[in-house]
This record gives sequence, C-alpha cells and structure tokens, in this order.
Amino acid sequence: MRKWLIGCGVLFGVVLVLCIGVLVWAFTPPKIEIPPRQLPPNNAYDEYRAMAEEMWQRLNPDTRFKQIESAAAARQTLSAADRAYYLQRMEPYLRRYERLVQRPSVVTSERSAETLFPELAGMRRIARAESYLMREELRQKRYRGAIARADRLSRLAEQARNGGPLIHYLVGTAIHAIALQPIREELPRIQDRAALETLLKLARDYEKRRVPLWKCLQEEYYFILSVYQELLDGRTSIDQLTGSGSTPQTSASRGDMLPYQLLVKTALPELNRLMTQAVEESKLPFHQRRPEKMDPEKSARHLLNALMIPISFDASEKETTEVAWMRLVGCTAAIRLHKLRTGKYPASLEALQLGEMIIDPFSGKPFVYKTDPRFGFLLYSVSENRVDDGGQSPYGGAPESRGDLSPVSVRAPDYLKGVRREQLPLVAPIWLR
Repeated sequence: MRKWLIGCGVLFGVVLVLCIGVLVWAFTPPKIEIPPRQLPPNNAYDEYRAMAEEMWQRLNPDTRFKQIESAAAARQTLSAADRAYYLQRMEPYLRRYERLVQRPSVVTSERSAETLFPELAGMRRIARAESYLMREELRQKRYRGAIARADRLSRLAEQARNGGPLIHYLVGTAIHAIALQPIREELPRIQDRAALETLLKLARDYEKRRVPLWKCLQEEYYFILSVYQELLDGRTSIDQLTGSGSTPQTSASRGDMLPYQLLVKTALPELNRLMTQAVEESKLPFHQRRPEKMDPEKSARHLLNALMIPISFDASEKETTEVAWMRLVGCTAAIRLHKLRTGKYPASLEALQLGEMIIDPFSGKPFVYKTDPRFGFLLYSVSENRVDDGGQSPYGGAPESRGDLSPVSVRAPDYLKGVRREQLPLVAPIWLR
C-alpha cells in the first residue's frame, strides 16, 4: 500500500511539474529578434515617399491627366495638346527623380501590418512616363538618350528593392520590364557604336548593382516577424490580417493575449524553417533552384504561417527572366561591337570576355549562339521550359512554357489580336546583324 502511495505521489509530482512547465511555456512570450536596417547617409527613400504622396494628391484628382496617362500606357497616339499637358504635369517629378537615382537609397518603411507603400505606385508612374519618352526617342533614332532613360529606370528599380520585402522586389521587376521593353523592340535597328557601348554598359552595371531576390526574401522574413510581434503586443489582430477590420485591443490583459501568444509561439518554428529554406534556396544558381523549396506557402501547415508566408517561386522565375533579358541585350550589343571592330562575328560567346553575362540563367550554360553568313547571328535563352526550341519565341517576348527567349520582343500583329495567348503561334527565330 505504501509503495502504491509513493508511486502515486511521484506520478502526481511529475504531472504537476509538467503542468507547471506547460503553463510557464504558455505564459512566457516568445523572443523575436529583428535586426535594424542599416541606412546610408543622404538616403533618398523618404524623398521618394514624399514625392509619391504629392503626386497622389495633385495628379489623381486630375481626370484629364489620368485619361492621357492611361492612353500613353496603352501606346495610343496622343494629340500635341495632350502630350504637352501630360509632360507638363510629370516634368517636375521626372526632374526630381533624376537627382534621386544618383543617391543611395534603402527602404525605410516600417515593418508593420499597417504599412502602405505609396512610393511604389509613384515609382511605377515615373517608369511609365519614362517609357513614353523612351519610345519617342527611339522613333527618332536618339538611341543614347533612350538608353540613358533605361539606365535611370534600372537604378530606380534597384532603389525600390534595396532593403525592402517581396512586394518591393516585384515592383522592381515591373520597372525593369518597362525599361527594357522599348529597347528590345527596337534592338534590330540599334547599330550605332556609341549606342551599343551605352547598352553594353547598362547590362554590365545591372550585373553589379542588382539586388538579388534572396535579400528581399530575408527582409520579408523580418517583416513577418514584425507582424507577429505586433500580434503579441496587441497592436494588430488576426481579423485585421484577414481583412475583416477588427480593431486590436491594445489594453488587453495577459490572459486575453494568451491565444495570440500560443498562435505565434507554435508558428515560429515552422516560419523559421520555411523562410530560411527559401532564402538559402534563392542563393543557389538559378537553374539549380527547386520549386518545392522556393514556394514555402504551399508547405506551410500552421494557420498563421499559411496566412502570412508569400509565394516566392513565382518571384524566382521573374528574377531568372529579368537576368536573362538583360544579359541577352548586353550580349547582343557586345556581338555587334565585335563585328564593328573586327569585321566578323565572334566565333563563340566566350570570345567576348563578358564573364557571367554570357550564361543563360535558365540552363547554367552559355546562351545558344549561332552565326550564318547569309543571316547574321542568332542568340537566345532556352527559357523556362529549359528546352532548346530552335530560337522560336512567344509574341511579346515574355517567357512561356513553350518556346525560347529572344533578346528581341515582337508585338503580335493586328490579325492575331483576340487570339488567346496559349494559341498564338511562336515567332520564327530572329536573326540579327
């Protein structure tokens, strides 16, 4: 009997210790450590935000301006009066941004569920105006002026990304695409030596200043951690994160906050694992990345993580495409410069001595390069399907599950308008001279 009582006492003690341990664990807030950003002197980012807020206040209520802006973005022909009005309204902001792109810039936006990013909308508005002016200059064969605008936009894209989370990376991707599209459409006709040298410099500079995706994924991780800290502090709520709009109870008691504390505590191990995995995977060479490792949202099992973790594989594909576009354009310029210097095309891309610029990020090998005395040279990437389709590429120049990626972007002819994208024929291989 005595042994039984001792056994029961020991068991009760163990259970009591376990219960106390669970209670201590449950009521002890998790420790979340988030490194501060390192901001450079003369940081331009806050001025971008102020400029964007001013643009919103002055330009958005202007119905005429917005109609003209939409028409310009759709590549409709503007009347002289509309063109003058559009540029007159945008000119002060274009001058300000030209100065800002010469300065260092790191994102200063608060890491908070309540943070808005008006500066990103302002940057895209600047990019659309620059694209309009680029097309005008390209039509007039003022190639160096157009490429200088593309270079400014490339700098702007990296300023948008530097120190920002994933949404900043994607806006930078959009700005790069806006900058490169007019250049790629005009590329078959750019033969001027000075313009080609400027184009090659643009591609070289891009390789040096490019903010890689992994840095923005790292910042996305810190952003999510900050939101989890806001949940712990009562400064936000699950309802706010899901959009139902409930106001958090900032004066809530420790007991009221216990469910959030448990939610965050149980979410953190999985969050740490999945986001660290995505960051490390995105540091690998493009062609070695595994989709299942780059898409932590699909692997998230915890309710809170499933709500907060973004899809990053799509961003990885966008990064790969952007790098391929810029390298293809740079290689095209280098091939033409070689022909101007020597009278013949280089025997191989390696002969250009461009380092990583000749590597197709989709394959990890040099771009496909061929020459023919009758047609000139053919250059392309194997694109996202990683299959050599002989240089055939989709209309519009964006990668698809079929076809290759050409340095040249070809618009679909009018007779194909209305045809679904997947049903459009591929463009024949584009030989350049």
